[in-house]
Amino acid sequence: MVGETGGTCTTTRVALGGAEECVVTYTLPGGQLTVQGMVFGHLNEGPPPSFDNAITGGTGEFDRARGSVHAETTGRGERCFTIDLYR
Repeated sequence: MVGETGGTCTTTRVALGGAEECVVTYTLPGGQLTVQGMVFGHLNEGPPPSFDNAITGGTGEFDRARGSVHAETTGRGERCFTIDLYR
């Protein structure tokens, strides 16, 4: 584990597997990244779907950060996050 995440998601649609808008902060060595975007299909049975969200900013070493975060479900209650970061 490199860091931790915390945030909130608001369900915007329940039909067709659901949709939610999420705002999340990734706390990492050197600073924080803020990320937001949509997640689709979270109400479907089975593992949560993978998704890509936009990096909207950061602090410390990540000041003025831009890019994206890809989330992939790797196990029950576990996700792997890949951060594609530009400054």
